[in-house]
Amino acid sequence: MVSLGCIAKRALALVLFLLVDIAYAAPAPGSAASFYVPSLPGLRQDPNHPLHIYAGHLPSTVPTGPPSNDIQPHLYFLMLKNRRVADKERVIIWFNGGPGCSSFDGAMMEVGPWRVDGQGGLKLLTSGGWEEYATIIYLDQPVGTGFSYTSTDQYVHELGEAANQVIRFMRNFYDVFPELEFMDTWIAGESFAGQYIPYFADAFLKTTLIKAQLKGITIGNGWIDGRTQYPAYYEFAVKNKMIKPDNEARVKVELDRCMDYLNETTVDDVNMGECEGIMSAITKGLMQTVNGKQVCLNVYDIRLVDDFPACGMHWPPDLASVYTYLRRDDVIQALHATAKSEAWVECNGRVGQQLTLMNSPPSITLFPHILSQIPIMLFAGDQDFICNYIGMERLIEGLTWNGGKGLGDAETLDWEVDGAHAGSWVTARNLSYVKLSGASHMVGFDVPNVAHDMMLRFMGVDFHSLSGGSASIPSSVGGVSKPGIFFDDTKSTGSSSSGGRTSTTDPDVWRSYYNSGTMVLVFLLIILGIVLVVYVARRRRRYAMLPKAATYTDHVDLEERIPLSSQTDADVSSRELLNATQKAPNGGDLTPTHQPRTEAIFDIGDEEEDQTPRTAQH
Repeated sequence: MVSLGCIAKRALALVLFLLVDIAYAAPAPGSAASFYVPSLPGLRQDPNHPLHIYAGHLPSTVPTGPPSNDIQPHLYFLMLKNRRVADKERVIIWFNGGPGCSSFDGAMMEVGPWRVDGQGGLKLLTSGGWEEYATIIYLDQPVGTGFSYTSTDQYVHELGEAANQVIRFMRNFYDVFPELEFMDTWIAGESFAGQYIPYFADAFLKTTLIKAQLKGITIGNGWIDGRTQYPAYYEFAVKNKMIKPDNEARVKVELDRCMDYLNETTVDDVNMGECEGIMSAITKGLMQTVNGKQVCLNVYDIRLVDDFPACGMHWPPDLASVYTYLRRDDVIQALHATAKSEAWVECNGRVGQQLTLMNSPPSITLFPHILSQIPIMLFAGDQDFICNYIGMERLIEGLTWNGGKGLGDAETLDWEVDGAHAGSWVTARNLSYVKLSGASHMVGFDVPNVAHDMMLRFMGVDFHSLSGGSASIPSSVGGVSKPGIFFDDTKSTGSSSSGGRTSTTDPDVWRSYYNSGTMVLVFLLIILGIVLVVYVARRRRRYAMLPKAATYTDHVDLEERIPLSSQTDADVSSRELLNATQKAPNGGDLTPTHQPRTEAIFDIGDEEEDQTPRTAQH
């Protein structure tokens, strides 16, 4: 029979072995480290300024009961922490439009740090990524968009509902990343996010659920006000000579139909079916047959054509490779996106169909209130047709805010980046309007450095405080240049990294590992204590039966253990400590540090058939 002394020695050896292994313990789920992405397949890091990547799902509604296998709405996020030090910490929350289009469009083709390389991997950009001086969060919403998920009966129907889910998600997000809640926060996006973002901003400014300080919002080529955007199709087409003589009558019929409706209605909708025919009439008049194939105008970039009926759906050219990359099993695993069983699609048709907007006034109605509290920047690439800059300019002309209408006599300033004309910039009473030359619907795809310079200026970044990187690219507005920047490639928020791995020196990661290791250590020491208590008690009974002339060595051996068993309630105290270890330091229940996924959380069928062509979206 194995003695208790032998058991105690083996327990001690086990403790020592586990202590050595604690540094490699997995972080507890729900911690920041559980969302950490140590590497992405095919991505080689910059060793001086590595990316710190986090990704995963968080609930976007209040739980209606105890945890179960029921499908609750979860939004998906990809977060990239700032790679360089700026004058202060900032957070940007990015949204793409659709409705129902994934914010991976923004991350992989617009304002993110990488692009697909056409060979199955990713190539890191040397400049232009918005994560360079600010932490950026790409959010897939409404539920069902991109990697986010929900059951088929819980899709979002109204913009206010979408805003409520974003606020609830952010509350859960800040519980995981509490340090971000107190940083200056900016909301940005493009296209149909022109509807989302004002609703989200209004919710941020009014809620008591989160404490984030919203400092401003920016919308690029946004669908904001149909009353001004629909007629702008005609005006833009005339300006760019897009209406052929034999098609002019047809276009005019659609324009008159729209204007009659706008003159009669007193309540505007986000989308107006009576006006949708204007753009269609213009683009159909531009169709041609080339080498036996019908081609049409790319409505996102009028400099380009596309096969009919895509007319821009195949653009940008990176899109096919983005699909391939985001459907790889190893990529899905790395991005913690396995909870959604359907393959990633750029735009989910069911999300757009369910977003009926029956009780959602256009977001333009929220602008005066928002502008009374925070600045707004509207920007537009001048080569976009579907959400063109003329519609944005007409919107501003008709808007009344902060005691005035339109831009008034505000001066429009010339803007240059890296010695070339970038566009124009004008600001009045908290509203900035920026027009970018030679840019399409997706500004960041065409002119990433220009778009980044624009965002840094809008956020009021102190260029004197920056060191190297994109900020070293010269630029000026109205002839006033930003200060020269000394290039110092050693000033970074992270330490050196190699290959495709992201830095493991992030404090969130090590804090979670440390907490997990501490709990394991405490638990093991208590178990060892219990074993030793039993062992000593047995030895004391044995010594009580020996002659009084016990050896000195035996006595010392006993006395060294007396503090562990000298009180009659020692076992009770040990049990209390053991019970205490069943709670995490934050008061929540401890859960296993790793739960292997055996199946998707839910499966409601193949989403391929529900993919929405982007040409049908704003």
